[in-house]
Amino acid sequence: MKKAIYFLSLTIGIVFIAFGVIPAIFAYPYSDEPNSGPASFWELILIISYEQWILFLIVGLILSLFPALKLRKT
Repeated sequence: MKKAIYFLSLTIGIVFIAFGVIPAIFAYPYSDEPNSGPASFWELILIISYEQWILFLIVGLILSLFPALKLRKT
C-alpha cells in the first residue's frame, strides 16, 4: 500500500512539474479582443500554468522528492 501511495505521489509530482515547465516552452495565448477567454482547452491550460507556474514547480518537486526520501530511509 505504501509503494502505491509513493508511486501516486511521484506521478502527480511529475505532472505538476510538467505544468510548471509549460510557460518556458510555449508562448502565452494573447488576445486583443475585449471579454475574450481561452479559445480551447489547451489555451486554458496555458493560461493557468502561466498564472501558477511557481506553485506547480514547488508542489511538484515536493511530491516527487517525498517518495524518494521515504524509500531511502527504509
